[in-house]
Amino acid sequence: MSKWYSLHIKNEILLWFFIVAILPLLFISTLYFYNLQSDFEESTKKYLTQVLNEKVESTNNYVESLQYQVETLSMLPKTREYLHEYESAFKENKRNNTPISNPFFEQMLEKSGYYDMFLIDLDGNILYSVKHESDLYENLLNGPLNESGLAWAFKKSKFLLDTEIATFSYYTPSKRKASFISTPIFKEKKLIGVLAIQISEEKLFSMILNYDGLGETGEIVAGYLDKDKNILAAIPLRFKHDAFSNDFVLQANNALQRTVPVANAILGNFGAGTAQDYRNVPIIAAWKYMPSLRWGMVVKMDYAEIMQPVYKRVLINMLILFFVILFITIAIIVVTKHIIDPIEILISRVRNLSQGKNEIVSHEEIDLDNEIGTLAKSFNVMSKSLHDSQEVIRNYATELEQKVESRTQELQMSKNELEEINIKMQKHLGVVDKYVITSATDKDGVITDVSEALCRISGYTKPELIGKKHSILKHPDFDNSVYDNLWKTITTGNNWYGEIKNQKKDGSFYWVDVIVTPTLDKNGTIDGFSSIRQDITDKKRVEELSVTDQLTKIYNRLHLENSFKKEVNRAKRYSTLFSVILLDIDHFKLVNDTYGHDIGDTVLVEMVTILKQNIRITDILGRWGGEEFLIILPETNAPQAKLLAEKLREEIANHFFRVVGEKTCSFGVSEFNLQDEDSKEVVKRADNALYEAKKSGRNRVVVSKE
Repeated sequence: MSKWYSLHIKNEILLWFFIVAILPLLFISTLYFYNLQSDFEESTKKYLTQVLNEKVESTNNYVESLQYQVETLSMLPKTREYLHEYESAFKENKRNNTPISNPFFEQMLEKSGYYDMFLIDLDGNILYSVKHESDLYENLLNGPLNESGLAWAFKKSKFLLDTEIATFSYYTPSKRKASFISTPIFKEKKLIGVLAIQISEEKLFSMILNYDGLGETGEIVAGYLDKDKNILAAIPLRFKHDAFSNDFVLQANNALQRTVPVANAILGNFGAGTAQDYRNVPIIAAWKYMPSLRWGMVVKMDYAEIMQPVYKRVLINMLILFFVILFITIAIIVVTKHIIDPIEILISRVRNLSQGKNEIVSHEEIDLDNEIGTLAKSFNVMSKSLHDSQEVIRNYATELEQKVESRTQELQMSKNELEEINIKMQKHLGVVDKYVITSATDKDGVITDVSEALCRISGYTKPELIGKKHSILKHPDFDNSVYDNLWKTITTGNNWYGEIKNQKKDGSFYWVDVIVTPTLDKNGTIDGFSSIRQDITDKKRVEELSVTDQLTKIYNRLHLENSFKKEVNRAKRYSTLFSVILLDIDHFKLVNDTYGHDIGDTVLVEMVTILKQNIRITDILGRWGGEEFLIILPETNAPQAKLLAEKLREEIANHFFRVVGEKTCSFGVSEFNLQDEDSKEVVKRADNALYEAKKSGRNRVVVSKE
């Protein structure tokens, strides 16, 4: 059965017109739309990320300033005097005390913008508050407020001897949601009570809820985890202003997914992208975790508003494209009709002639001065002179010459078109060479060709790479087993996919995603290999940041907990063992109080340098929290771990720290038991041993006896 487009020359002309003219226009228009859409998305992500960083920074600065003010107040002699005075009065009169007016604290409250301020004794009794609400003289340990945010902050400060911030929750005495900052009060290095403030949410929200530059649908969302692991709104929302006061659930526990922006932020991730918000509306958002308040913060705009200029521009282009296609279609129909109609007349006459009907085509019917007109004239002569065979042959010869000339012209046109195509292909190949990281080798792995993009990212020139093997790019600390697996895979005729860390000519590194493919000769034998790479250095850096403590540049707690899971699984699967060393810098808070947090940070960095220089490459070192460090020791029992801990203790004790001089550390050591369900038990034993070390006089190593 013949194809539909070959049944009539008109169909074939229209088909090729569609392929050559219409399809490229449609393809270019589609590509333009997607590029425009992608550009708008990327610029919006950058802008929202900038706004988010400003909001997070200003909020963190505000909370840190409050924390600094509270810590400063706690160290004033007046504060200790008032605490002692109110504690004595409370013990004498108990709850019959009349609320006390204190001009000093009232002035501080008015000046600093707190909502309320509290003095609390070690038994949890609220001895004083500026507001004199119903919480005054209540007990935070066994009274009706024992589960409030103020009670939580008090217990934490009392136990950890440090400043603590409670997240927002409903506080009955104030009849509103409240957040508290508490800090211990010391007298002669002895804990005597706790000072706390209640943050004014109006002042906090006034800094955050500014929608300038975010259009009509822009919104700032902040959320926190409640005790049921639901994500609740931490601030009023633009489209649901009562979300904060009514505990609006942004994300339920059973629906927690990393693809939801606010959930991503609370999980400690930072980034930007497209998603759906709590209204199930498509958005573009940027998200980030705010550690000071344990919030996940999101800045977002509706996708429809962002893309509105794109849709308008695309609509205009579609109208222009429609009229262009319409014009071309009309033109090609007119041209086709002008060519095809005379041919159809001739075909009809030829068909009649083959059936014995000797009709002559009139000159008036086909009045053309081209090949079709000549054909019509020749047909007239042939019809009149069938008896004269020689004349017929001459007529056909003339016709043939004209066709040869026409064909020659067509071939010349085809040649010109091929040359144009070749020029375009050379341009495309130039683009590939400039922007795509490629290389080719012979069957022995010797480089035969590289792209300009590979030279640019590696820092080598083509002459420096051609004739060498890819080992010239190998980073010294990258696993050799990966290269062994690569070579084994491709020499068996299979493609290899993976990520490789390479070293530039200047000594720096970069990461690439690699596809290596064998090339075959005409007999199907491998005669070389080709590879395409994609630069993923930024992706790898982001991955490293997610597991690295920003101050000390060692692993953070998240990575340590993931490493624990791997070690526990390995221990239970192969009946192996591992040990844990938990160490704490003695009297570290005194360093911060005396010299400031910058010097404290310097001590932490110096401490990490000592630890890294004295552990094995297989040991896993990370910051467990504050001044605590944790070391996971694979294939190590408790006695061996104790030897390492003693070595570290001596190295630290003999080290002279800048500014602060000599410092010591206390160590707790424990060994994993196969009966342990998870890593929490071995860490708990190490923590108990650390507590014993501190209790026994510090600067010592204690091994857990359990």
